[in-house]
Amino acid sequence: MVGRRLLLAFILISCSLFVIGAAQNPVVEMNLLTAFTYTPSTQQWGNGLIPDLKLTFSSENSGNVRGEVSLGTPAVATPTVDDFIRKAFLRARFPSFRLTAGKTRLSWGDGMLFNAGDILYGSSSVSVDLTQAELRSKTDWMVSVNYPLGFFSFIEAVYLPGKTGKVQDMGGGARFYTNVGETKIEGAYLTKDETGRVHKLATSLQGNIGPDWYLASSITIDQANPSASAIQKSWMISGGLFHMQYLSGDRNLSLRLEMLTRPFGTWKFASQGEASCALLLYPELVYSPASSLSFSLRAILSPLDISTLLTAGASWSVFEGFSLIANIAAPFGESGDLFNWDGSSAAALSLGATWIY
Repeated sequence: MVGRRLLLAFILISCSLFVIGAAQNPVVEMNLLTAFTYTPSTQQWGNGLIPDLKLTFSSENSGNVRGEVSLGTPAVATPTVDDFIRKAFLRARFPSFRLTAGKTRLSWGDGMLFNAGDILYGSSSVSVDLTQAELRSKTDWMVSVNYPLGFFSFIEAVYLPGKTGKVQDMGGGARFYTNVGETKIEGAYLTKDETGRVHKLATSLQGNIGPDWYLASSITIDQANPSASAIQKSWMISGGLFHMQYLSGDRNLSLRLEMLTRPFGTWKFASQGEASCALLLYPELVYSPASSLSFSLRAILSPLDISTLLTAGASWSVFEGFSLIANIAAPFGESGDLFNWDGSSAAALSLGATWIY
């Protein structure tokens, strides 16, 4: 814990000095949403104001050292200092390698919602807010070194400080990235403590066949109990297609379809659990009839129990940096399905505005 606090203090002091000396104007993002909810299991209506505030200081986009500090309102009930810090990192470009240190996010693999190659944070959970522009935004404290091997190849090593301050709880890994023809290939390894030491292996591919396509696979090996059955259950495969179609005028239509499968999960046509669900789909459609207006439709589908989480939204950019937004979301499924009206599940309508200045 002492070591982590020292690292935190060092990063904050370094970034603060860097920002004071070289930062551009700070960027303030203010999201104010009024939410109306209905919970069928209790037959209760609810409403509330959901503020989301973010203040970002970024260095100038030049030179050998760059940095960013981003502070925001936390999403937890009893936040710590760390919860207010969304990002705080610096990047230094040396003649032969690049160094990143602080709280940030490394993108391993590909996928907006489902990404089996994301062994650093995990991108398989369905507990996400589909109204957000960035569906996966978790960050963590780390130090990484990127060593280029060519124009389109590199090796990246990452160190993750232990949350308890003990040496045996620290994590680390590496990623190899290269291109073969027009196909991107990644291979990654990570070891970390997740209520016990685990080892993770992942590989991913990405290319273009008209639409962009991507595919990833990963397994997790428990160091204390490396059984074949547990490894099989941890095996995940994700993939997706994305295409942007430009229409006449300022109109455009983007289509995305992602899938996540657990080959040794539950393939029965019955109620599914998140940890063992064998197949999940994520379709997304975004239509912009004008540069200032967009409509979106997103869903997470569980085909084996025919349940879904559906979200529809609209955004109108009224003035520069100011937009009005509306979203409606609801689960659909029977009792016991992955998405259902049981417990605290609710339908929600949110109306509000976002301002970036």
